[in-house]
Amino acid sequence: MAQFLDALRALPAWAAALLALAENALIMGAGVAFGHLLVRDLRKTEEQTLQRVLAGAAVLGNATVTLAGWYLWKHDLIHLDPTLSWWTATDLFLLILIMDLVMYAGHALAHLPHVFGLAHRLHHRFTDARPVTLFALHPAEVLGFGAVWIAVLAVHTFDAWAVAAYTVVNVVFGVLGHLGLDPTPARVRRSAVFFLVATPALHVGHHRDPTCNLGFYTTIGDRLFGTLAADYDRERAGA
Repeated sequence: MAQFLDALRALPAWAAALLALAENALIMGAGVAFGHLLVRDLRKTEEQTLQRVLAGAAVLGNATVTLAGWYLWKHDLIHLDPTLSWWTATDLFLLILIMDLVMYAGHALAHLPHVFGLAHRLHHRFTDARPVTLFALHPAEVLGFGAVWIAVLAVHTFDAWAVAAYTVVNVVFGVLGHLGLDPTPARVRRSAVFFLVATPALHVGHHRDPTCNLGFYTTIGDRLFGTLAADYDRERAGA
């Protein structure tokens, strides 16, 4: 990892930009392919052309965020620890928890009546969620999430392996939440760990009713602030 980071730091800006674009295009392509593999549903999505355009714009927005993060890291405003150790798991846990709570707050803000129409309404026009819907976002939301992500990385030296792992976790949870269904077996969802860890049904329920299920990776925010759908736990248990 240390050698890889040294190579990244030595890149000229144009090469870093191309790498950021390729990385984010690959993430989107892999995420959409993973989602379709899970549900094996290749029906056309609602307003398919618009979703593809927005997804393409999201790749450009995320590449811009990646490049900004690279620039700040290169100039020592963001610090990453290349060492793989027991702290890697701790940092990953912290990243998931911090981002979940921050994103819950941002998601709740995006659903306020006078704010919803500015950006987030665009994502919710696609009621029949498909994997590509994860990336069908207003550009302001893409850049806003990216700004929060960079801010979190700037306040603490996180393990580089944990940052990479969080990226995978984020895409997996995002794809699972935009399948339009929950493919997890009921016996798995009944496990005590899924009382707090979000199942795909959490975000599926949010697309059915935008007033509830505002969390992403956990149900902590929804349980604390009373925004969890009344039937979520019953649906999670397969009842």
